[in-house]
Amino acid sequence: MKKTFKKLGVMMVALAVVLTSCEDLEVENLNDLDSRAVYADATSLPSVIDGAFLTWWQGIQLSSPNMPVSVAAQTLSSSWGNWGMQDLGTIPRAPIQNTVTYNNRAFMTTPWYNLNNALAQANEVLRVLETEFNGSIQDNQGNDLTAQTVANAKMLQGLTLGWLGLIFDQAFIADESLSAEDLAALEMSPYTDVIEAAVTKLTEAATMFAANSGTTHTAINGLNYDNTGAAQFCRAYAAKLLAYKARSGAETAANDWNRILTLANGGTTADISPAGDGQFWWTRILIQGQFPLWSRVSQRLINMMEGGIGGPSTNDPNHPTAPYPWPDGTSTLPEITNPRDARITKYYQYNTGVQFQSARGYYFFSSYNFRKYPDYLAAFLGPMPHLTLNEQNLIKAEALIRTGGDKLQAAAYINNTRVDNGELPALTGLESNADMLKALYYERLVEFTWDGALNGWFFRRMTTVDQYQLQPGTPQQMPVPAQELEILGIDVYTFGGA
Repeated sequence: MKKTFKKLGVMMVALAVVLTSCEDLEVENLNDLDSRAVYADATSLPSVIDGAFLTWWQGIQLSSPNMPVSVAAQTLSSSWGNWGMQDLGTIPRAPIQNTVTYNNRAFMTTPWYNLNNALAQANEVLRVLETEFNGSIQDNQGNDLTAQTVANAKMLQGLTLGWLGLIFDQAFIADESLSAEDLAALEMSPYTDVIEAAVTKLTEAATMFAANSGTTHTAINGLNYDNTGAAQFCRAYAAKLLAYKARSGAETAANDWNRILTLANGGTTADISPAGDGQFWWTRILIQGQFPLWSRVSQRLINMMEGGIGGPSTNDPNHPTAPYPWPDGTSTLPEITNPRDARITKYYQYNTGVQFQSARGYYFFSSYNFRKYPDYLAAFLGPMPHLTLNEQNLIKAEALIRTGGDKLQAAAYINNTRVDNGELPALTGLESNADMLKALYYERLVEFTWDGALNGWFFRRMTTVDQYQLQPGTPQQMPVPAQELEILGIDVYTFGGA
């Protein structure tokens, strides 16, 4: 079936998506400059792009989809109904309620509309730049703004297309090159193609930043990059998109890890950690996600850490102090006083009781809440880890292992967190590939689940380690929201369920 915007006529596809719904924006984006008057002013175009980066951030990092999907991934745990956490966390899994009347549909609609909104603004700026300003703009002092605007717009295209590909099974690949007729006939593409288009845009942005010494990126709050740093950001993010796109272990194994390694080696030399401002730039998972009355660390994660299945030499998944699943009829478990992984006491906080309703399932229960970033929780200010250098290094480590590269270097990347933070035995690099990958995915789940958005979901769906995979029936991707499908005249579909 041709998936066209039949009801909306000949319009830019992404802009048409934006106009269909604004109901899921949690915070009004006062920097979202979207009017004909703004686009008519060449000096305003860089500001349009800058404002759209906030729209991208708010589409992935606030309450939805991050909180409920993290519960579905059994990294975070909460049986409260907010944002769909109970719905996505209930076992046995039920199909996603992809309907226009489902109250918690924001975990689908928020990323869909915000990401397409931001993409639309990037596309429109690039289109206007070419058609209205002959491909060149200057500020009021005569300084050339062209490379600055184009490079940042292409970065934004890459980020928005990339996240559409990471979250949804399909999306529209629209950019400034498409004519009105092209847009009217545009069909949605599978996530693999959407990710590929995103990587192309990020690569183009990296090339443009690298070639223009005066270009900078400052739109993501707290990240102030010169042209070299901005190019490194683009390459690091392209590596992440390619690595995390897989919906199964088989897709991960078949990935082009040589390409990923090349991009990752050109990544940043420091953490990518935007700064919270307490108003627009914030993330829910470091607020309610660190507060024990709202959420806990999944007992499955606690069992993994204390049960000893995170390394090549031990395999005791039923360690008595951290059983999984949580025993029915039990309201509390003893504190783990001598943990195998020191991060149980470094990153987590013990609670004597569990506040969840037992009728919703004891499998939601856990004695521990996440507490790695207490300074952020105090004021919603400061760094919000998003793609740290250690996480980038684990992408390099997986690439080295899967391509027959330097396993000693791969072990060093894994040991950076495994030994220093977990106080676990160091890998030597002489272990089997399977054992090294088990240790690597363990580190991902323990170290980076609360960083970025949806990390635990990505890690569990892509892993080749059986013990770490998603609970059966958990959706591995989101459907296009029902309200969008109905506008398009496409049959509504869904994912998940036994």
